[in-house]
Amino acid sequence: MTAMRFPTWSVRALLSVTPFAVIGFAVIGFAVVGFAVSGCGSTSGTSVQQACSDLAAARCNQRSTCTAIAGSTGVGASLARVYGDMATCLQREALACKNGLAAPQTGNSPTKVEACVKAYATFSCQDFFDNNPPADCTITGARANGMTCTFGGQCTSGYCQGAKTSVCGTCADMPAAGADCSDSACGHNQRCVNADVTCESVVSLNGACDSTHPCDSGLACVGSTATMMGTCQMGGAMPGVACGNNAAMTACDNSLGLYCAGPAGSKTCMPIALVGDGMSCGLLADGSRVDCMAGDCYTATGAATGSAVGTCKASVVETAANPACDTTLGPGCLAPARCVVAAGGTAGRCVVPVATMCGQ
Repeated sequence: MTAMRFPTWSVRALLSVTPFAVIGFAVIGFAVVGFAVSGCGSTSGTSVQQACSDLAAARCNQRSTCTAIAGSTGVGASLARVYGDMATCLQREALACKNGLAAPQTGNSPTKVEACVKAYATFSCQDFFDNNPPADCTITGARANGMTCTFGGQCTSGYCQGAKTSVCGTCADMPAAGADCSDSACGHNQRCVNADVTCESVVSLNGACDSTHPCDSGLACVGSTATMMGTCQMGGAMPGVACGNNAAMTACDNSLGLYCAGPAGSKTCMPIALVGDGMSCGLLADGSRVDCMAGDCYTATGAATGSAVGTCKASVVETAANPACDTTLGPGCLAPARCVVAAGGTAGRCVVPVATMCGQ
């Protein structure tokens, strides 16, 4: 497969606030993430099929348009990184919604899903990627803390703990900063950081940042070293913008699919290339930055970060002949599938969660 390099007008990449990191799929109870809705039918006149189709369109369009450079005609890089293309995004998002509709004791309904879809007009890109939904998209259910859940929308807290690498979790309070995120999703305004696998609060513009203090969506951590924290700053937002120590923009906005490269003194923001399964990724020997389409970049020991070079492993679908996955070494699963692992392990199989699998 040849490398797909985004043209200078095409995309903004936003998968998370840290480059080449994957955001964990949050089992938080709002219509845009929890997808927990009551039953397979509707007494309101809004069908499950229609509600889920509308929600999928809203989510995929938000993910794409929020991560596409002005004037682009292709999909945004976040969508390309997670799903590969719009058709796959729509299909997978709708699947997640439909499965959630059947979850027992949820606080959602097809009518509420449609209200959430309408609220997307007020949903900022930053809030979308920070898991801060509009009020009409915030869902809580009937299950008290300690009860079994598959989706956050089943819980009074709106959060299902331990369901990141399992079909079945437990209703619990939202995690605080510093909580382990190896098998649980993080809460609002948090990121699961690779450095210590904990939930950490995002840092706003001009705040101090490093590998365990991630900048908010659209910001770059500038000046961070092994011994000194950097500062979250706006990065160059268009290919060709001068960057580097002597430029007005010292960094490029990686959330726009850009990185700073070129000869010393004349560096510019350049588009990150996206490549397919089995191809080299990370910071290559020629100085180019490469990421993966519908997959993630891994080394022999785990996710490729910083200046590491790895290999792209495409996200696995649950219907594959061999739906094997590994939460550390890859590959991961194509959402909404989860990499369901044995206790204490990292290797597992991709499974699309359905509440009935937990005996609910």
